[in-house]
Amino acid sequence: MFLSCGEENPEVYFDELPYPDPFQLSLNLDLVSYQSLQFEKNVVLPDVGLNGVIVVKRAENDYAAFERTCPYEPEKECSIVSMNAGQQYLECECGNSFYNLSGYPTNSPSPRKLREYYTSLSGRNLYIDNTIVNSENR
Repeated sequence: MFLSCGEENPEVYFDELPYPDPFQLSLNLDLVSYQSLQFEKNVVLPDVGLNGVIVVKRAENDYAAFERTCPYEPEKECSIVSMNAGQQYLECECGNSFYNLSGYPTNSPSPRKLREYYTSLSGRNLYIDNTIVNSENR
């Protein structure tokens, strides 16, 4: 039996991207450079991960950090993930791949979810490191 793209729960594979250099970050959400997470749903951290990390605010006190390298055709230079203008989903700039705010592909040729890095919120500090989250265990 074959799975079609229209299936409600398609089988999603985890990424096969190389591992990034280790990183550990602490973002004070009260600092001007990260206050955009209070008003918008994302901030880009360009100097970590493979091609940067995009931090997404999914709900009050619920944040996720995704690798910006699109898992669909990652070898392309334009294969960078960003938040769409309406801040409702994530998209790959060249692959016509779209992802929900949990990192799963939606209406997308990509069979892989976005790589998610570990996040933890303590007070007004958001901690992020290079530990790859297996969403099945979250």
